[in-house]
Amino acid sequence: MAAQMAVNSGASLWGPLKELWETVDGAVLRRQPESVHLLDLQLKKHKAHFLSLFRNPPKSAEQREKVRKASTEGIAIQGQQGSRLLPEQLLKEAFILSDLFDMGELVALELLLAGEQQQPHFPGLTRGLVAVLLYWDGRLCVANSLRTLIQSRHGKTFTLDLSGELVALTTRFTDELMNQGLTKRILTLVSEINVTREFERLQKERGLGNEKHRKEVSDLIKESRQALADSLFSWTCQSPLTKDDTLALIGHLETVTAQADGSLDTVNLALVMALLYCLDVSFVEQGTEDREDLLQALPLLTERQYVSAVHSRLMDGQPWKLPGLQAVCRLAWALSLRVLSQLPQGCALVEFTEADEALADQALLGDVFLFMKEGMLGCESFRQEEFYIRRLHSLITDFLALMPMKVKQLRNRADEDARLVHMSLQMDS
Repeated sequence: MAAQMAVNSGASLWGPLKELWETVDGAVLRRQPESVHLLDLQLKKHKAHFLSLFRNPPKSAEQREKVRKASTEGIAIQGQQGSRLLPEQLLKEAFILSDLFDMGELVALELLLAGEQQQPHFPGLTRGLVAVLLYWDGRLCVANSLRTLIQSRHGKTFTLDLSGELVALTTRFTDELMNQGLTKRILTLVSEINVTREFERLQKERGLGNEKHRKEVSDLIKESRQALADSLFSWTCQSPLTKDDTLALIGHLETVTAQADGSLDTVNLALVMALLYCLDVSFVEQGTEDREDLLQALPLLTERQYVSAVHSRLMDGQPWKLPGLQAVCRLAWALSLRVLSQLPQGCALVEFTEADEALADQALLGDVFLFMKEGMLGCESFRQEEFYIRRLHSLITDFLALMPMKVKQLRNRADEDARLVHMSLQMDS
């Protein structure tokens, strides 16, 4: 029993996850030699962390009893002989941490022991405050690893020029994660994780320190949330989502609100761009060598039910929290339908493709271009992401090229408005 319940003083929710991220970073971003085998081992070892994604090990009566007795009977620690007696105060803090993050008592104790070990690197902080940092740093390591693995996939938008063996490994691994419900898990976490809410919980248990500690915790939470959203964005750049996952993403965007200045935050911008890439069929015009394979994998062309479900959802008259965002998604869908209507496969989708004009009209009534300017271009991260710029550019140029009559109507309306303004000014003078 002692061996089974041995505590990892490096904290199973931090040390091993740090090692995972270093391996993923080394294999994919730094392209270290002989790294594919190491990555394969790490992915097998940590598969459960990706499948459960941010779910903590559960509490148990057995663990609670084991930790409670650690001050009198001692507890086994990995890499150390015999049992070690732990002070009562440390055990009290472990129970507080366990309740705070709703995690197993042993992993809470591990985080505190790791916090104690790391204290010299964090002058002025207690082991409990360091444990909070390690907890969120471990989560960020998983989120960063997930994003990087997905970015390395084989797909339709970009390539990192990695070895075929490595790409096959990461594509196979991330396919399995997606088949196990990754999209919905990410959307749930993005909705649940909130700096204000986390700070309120931490404040109650004195889990926040000085200004520097607060900023570090806040940054870790924000970066974790961003990495999760970026993971979904990177996926849709490379591969399509299933019908249910696409509808789940649309469902999330229906509830999104803007910041005080009218722009989207960086997380929701990533999710909007994820949907825009999900609905993108412009790559069919590119003559890449794997074009046919990509076309066969595109549900827009191969699954009538997919087109029907997305079409019904975006044609729905129910207004979103942000009508401008709804207008952008409708315009993207209208342009996809226009492209589909010009392909041989589009013949079977006439009942949907005929609605492209009506959808474009709805988008224009929803001030689609104003929202692009204020809601999307106004977001601080927009200019830093090349593939955001590419997708929005293609959306606008596709509108100009594929819907010339709509452009003419807009120009005529603008000319008429200008004439009326000019007449009004002349009458006033």
